[in-house]
Amino acid sequence: MENIICGFEKKSSIENKNYRERGVTYTPQPVAHFMVLNIFRIFFDDIPEISKFFRNVFDYVGLKQLITKNRNLRTFLWKKINSIKVLDPSCGTGRFLISVANILFKAYKVFESEYTDYEIKKSIIQNHIIGIEIDKSSYQVSKLRLIKWLYEDNLLPLNNALSEYPQPEEIEDFINRIDLNFNLFNQEYLIEYEGEDVDIIIGNPPFVENKKIQDKEFKNKIQEKFEAAYKLYDLSVIFIEKSLKLLKSNVGCLSFIMTNKFLSADYGVKIRGILLQNTEIREIINISSLPIFKNTAAYPIILFLKKENNGTNVISIKKYDSIKDINKNIYKKIAEFPQKSIYKFPSHVIPLSEKNELIGELFSKFNVISETFKDLKIIYRPFGFIEWAKNSKYVRQKFSSTKDLLLLSTGNVGRYFFNFEKKIKISQNRYHRPYFQYNEDYSDIWKELSNEKLIFREIAKDLSFAYDPGLFTSLTGLYFLRIPSLSTDQLFSLLAILNSSLVNQIFKTLYGTLHMSGGYLRINGSFIKRLPVPSHLPVSLSYLSKILQFLSQLRYEILQKPILPSPNKIKLNEIEKYIEFYEKFSNSIVNQLYFDSQNKDGIIDAKGLPNIKFKFIKSYYEFPRFESYSNEELVLNLNKISLFYDLEK
Repeated sequence: MENIICGFEKKSSIENKNYRERGVTYTPQPVAHFMVLNIFRIFFDDIPEISKFFRNVFDYVGLKQLITKNRNLRTFLWKKINSIKVLDPSCGTGRFLISVANILFKAYKVFESEYTDYEIKKSIIQNHIIGIEIDKSSYQVSKLRLIKWLYEDNLLPLNNALSEYPQPEEIEDFINRIDLNFNLFNQEYLIEYEGEDVDIIIGNPPFVENKKIQDKEFKNKIQEKFEAAYKLYDLSVIFIEKSLKLLKSNVGCLSFIMTNKFLSADYGVKIRGILLQNTEIREIINISSLPIFKNTAAYPIILFLKKENNGTNVISIKKYDSIKDINKNIYKKIAEFPQKSIYKFPSHVIPLSEKNELIGELFSKFNVISETFKDLKIIYRPFGFIEWAKNSKYVRQKFSSTKDLLLLSTGNVGRYFFNFEKKIKISQNRYHRPYFQYNEDYSDIWKELSNEKLIFREIAKDLSFAYDPGLFTSLTGLYFLRIPSLSTDQLFSLLAILNSSLVNQIFKTLYGTLHMSGGYLRINGSFIKRLPVPSHLPVSLSYLSKILQFLSQLRYEILQKPILPSPNKIKLNEIEKYIEFYEKFSNSIVNQLYFDSQNKDGIIDAKGLPNIKFKFIKSYYEFPRFESYSNEELVLNLNKISLFYDLEK
């Protein structure tokens, strides 16, 4: 029978495309066992003397000794165990159900009883565990798994009753002949299932983005029925909301293994609000190092919560690096912080970082950038989201008017510099430093793009901003940040802040859960709007920002190929040395702004700092508005930068 179960799971995970589309993945049994033990510990946490026996391994002997000595605890435990109901809303092939059944069986065995093991197990299956599974084959296999567990002391007759490779009809006929009343339901959970209140809900809900839901009627019902069906939601957050409705108040506990995206993504703001208001988030376990989601591009966490909220809960963030560590309960404690502190963060983002207290302090002291600068505009895909073919006809290798813009893509922008050598791919065509032809249809957005602004990449390992004097546009992959009320110096000052180590750390603390493979981050414009920034933009930061853009662009050019004038006088190691110095200088002023904001007069002034006029290093474009330094200007700027460096050193 075990071969039938394992064979089905292996075949499904490898061959069944429908499983992958439905976000189905099987949870390793050690992880399922860990989740069950931990949620039982939380369920019993109102009696610490009992709760402690569910840590790491179930201490059957210790618990038996305790209740033998303490009749009150014995009575309490019996009532809890005898009435408990545990639900897996996407039970698959029954891995969580078996782990729950095993724990309940051991708990029952703590009590001296005249019942046989078979009778206890049968009672557990019929009275304590509930499973919902939409897939008929998985639903049948979960029944097989429970039958195998029930008869594990005498499996031979059962094994002989099934052929080696049984068809679904044979399995169903076999199950029907077993004297067992299952609380397993082959139905859809979110809309169809209307069950009784339960004590524990545990499982691995499917991760399916709403844009991939093909059934429009089902999708409409989800959006009508659930508050968490917001923006680009995925079904796993709907599973949370549905499950909270079924959990008993002040008693019910939930544990789900799911993607971490909802902790900080825009679509998760509704479910985060529901969780903060109605539950105590006890633990969030980061298990992104484990190869659990083999068929989905997701980074998993385990969520543990209780359906109560007394306002004093502390969230614990932990990390396990391997299955072996889970088995031995060896973890890294990342952070602990009051749940109510989440209200300080933008959109109730729940960070998985040890920097939470610091970040919370900054948000209490500073407004987010969209509030600090009321005229902030963040532009993305300025010419539309889907009209690629239409817009590609405006792409030219030569400019036709001074109103034209220079077209960039995400690979052309770095931190304080531009990569003008990288080609741009549009509709199967590759362009080298193309122009985007002026079009009256886009006159309104053209006014914004033709004025000075900051550019940042949508995908990058760190925040990567660069100054644009009003020359560039993009079809996709880049965001443009424009604040008309800021002067050029103020915009450069803001550039230094947004490129600083501190703001980069703030961003990663808040939105690091949205990282992609290879350590890349998705840097959404809505996230940038929520970063805390000071209103004071010192001129010293502006000067430093101009220096860093000059040096960073120069470094890029040297790495590409030696440039004029006098290659021997412009050495890469010298440029690197200057960049390191001015980076530290800039970061120190940014730190002063955030941590000594009351002392504006104490912020280092611009005295002695060279004020480098912005131009480009090389004349990449034959375009009147693309200004580049002469050889004399380039050398003069370097001399000023070097002189200040020597004085400060």
